[in-house]
Amino acid sequence: MPDDLIALLDRFAEIGATPGGGVRRLTGSAEDGAARRLFAEIATARGARVTVDPVGNMFATFPTAPDADTTVLCGSHLDSQPTGGRFDGSLGVLSALAAASKIHAEGGAARHNITVVNWTNEEGARFQPSLTGSSVFTGKYTADFALGLTDRLGVSMGEALEEIGFLGEDPLDLTPVRNLELHVEQGGHLEETGLQIGAVTASWGVRKLTLSFTGAPSHTGPTAMGKRRDAMRAAALAITRFHAQMEAEEALLHWSAAKIVAEPDSPNVVASRVTVYFEIRNPEQQVCTEVGDRFMQAIGPEVSALGCGIEVFTDEARPGTALDPEGVGDTLAVADELGLRATGMLTITGHDALALAAAMPSTLVFVPSVDGLSHNEAELTLPDDLRNGGAVIEALLRRWISSDSAG
Repeated sequence: MPDDLIALLDRFAEIGATPGGGVRRLTGSAEDGAARRLFAEIATARGARVTVDPVGNMFATFPTAPDADTTVLCGSHLDSQPTGGRFDGSLGVLSALAAASKIHAEGGAARHNITVVNWTNEEGARFQPSLTGSSVFTGKYTADFALGLTDRLGVSMGEALEEIGFLGEDPLDLTPVRNLELHVEQGGHLEETGLQIGAVTASWGVRKLTLSFTGAPSHTGPTAMGKRRDAMRAAALAITRFHAQMEAEEALLHWSAAKIVAEPDSPNVVASRVTVYFEIRNPEQQVCTEVGDRFMQAIGPEVSALGCGIEVFTDEARPGTALDPEGVGDTLAVADELGLRATGMLTITGHDALALAAAMPSTLVFVPSVDGLSHNEAELTLPDDLRNGGAVIEALLRRWISSDSAG
């Protein structure tokens, strides 16, 4: 499997390749469609039955237990950020594909099938919120809600998926008994501690605030300064206040104001609406809530003094999610059997495995990221670490498809 995994990663990295060595495969784009078609082609050639559900989630089921109506899910996502890395998401899908096809080819008794999954719109780069496909699968969102999400140009996710031929009709017809995902850490803990495998125990909490600062359009030239209701100025004030407050807080926080959308988006018109995407993370979600509330209270009067208003576009609280303790224990045991140095750890970032934990035992495995860099073309996980992660995934799948009870 190791050589197969590296070859698969190299092949998929060609789809949407960027000049800096990364990939750009936004959900519903032509590049996303090409990656999906290649995934389906390879999985089918290796003996899987591929189906696509109503929100584009792809399920490649290898019949390791043909008479069973149960399956172990294993996978991640093939969509990326605009300047994404070549391993983020892809490693989880392709390590599952390599392992499942090898186990299926070798044969042998099993109690459960293996279904390799490509979840739709994990990144949330084109359509928000993120973790869309896996959240529909667990019932958090409806398919209609997901398909109705729109990008900056007003194109819906349903329209984009239909355009590339992946607006499906076939929900998974097997009962999943557990879920498994391999991912690059996207942080520096494993590298800094000299460890090779992370068994994720739980996630940090997060509050995602999307605020629209509202003013009025007017000409940037003749309009008297005192009569302007400049939403861009209000947004800039709020962003500055946000960073200052986060730095002053005593709690351990990761925060960002990473996306801004201005309307009418003309250099000669004072902005009438500016939408800013704020994010606050802490191991305890309640801390994120309290910090966010203080931020909202602080900016209200200052924005009002500029003649502008604030509309809350989204206010999403994601509590920290605990992952399956048995899966953590099995991951540590398998790593030990393989001679790999492993540890239990938290994840700061969101992953499909966290969404799926609401519906079944779910396990998330990390391998190191060089310099902790991610969502960047220069993201790097070394070949030996890729192989180590693939070996852990294969061993866990072999263990779990043979288990009486996967929960």
